[in-house]
Amino acid sequence: MGPLEAKSERAAAQPLSSFAATIPHLNTLRKHLAKAVLEVNVKIQLFIFAVIGISLMCTSSPAASHKSIVGTWKLSSMTYRDQSTGKETNLWGKDPIGFLTYTAGGRMSAVVAAASRKISAESADKASSEDQAMLFRSSFAYAGAYSLTSTGVIHHVEVASDPSWIGKDQIRFVQQAEDKLIITGPPLATVSDPHPKVLRLVWKRIE
Repeated sequence: MGPLEAKSERAAAQPLSSFAATIPHLNTLRKHLAKAVLEVNVKIQLFIFAVIGISLMCTSSPAASHKSIVGTWKLSSMTYRDQSTGKETNLWGKDPIGFLTYTAGGRMSAVVAAASRKISAESADKASSEDQAMLFRSSFAYAGAYSLTSTGVIHHVEVASDPSWIGKDQIRFVQQAEDKLIITGPPLATVSDPHPKVLRLVWKRIE
């Protein structure tokens, strides 16, 4: 073999040897890529599961709602809780009267009144202006549709003893303890009392 032929063989062998040398690196790169793709797929799956979980928490289930609040409830207590002091005060005495009903079809109605309400006249329409004002201030009633949220329920008021409620939504937070339903509203302040107070109503299931 002459010098030129040997040189030609060495030149031809160099690309092959270079390619062979890169094979281990390619294999390593391929493993890294496969691992990276697997990690991305796992993260995508976890993200999808998280989105589904959040959606389930935020979306109410009719079956679950029927088990939890559908029925008729009798009022046990109604208090105002001062957010700044923690003090609770009976709004209309110790034994207010009230009933709350939720239907499976998404309708609700509520009526609440102070227990000790007396007038001298034989009926409310014949009572004095002072007695009629007292009757109005010591009771309320409304009805409409309702929808569930992740924290409670929204009452979509369609008729109410206070006409300013009609067409508005009343947001309520709900907790359950056995046969009791505890409903609270958002903290509210008034002109006469700037300290925010939370209305808390405890209901007992009767059917």
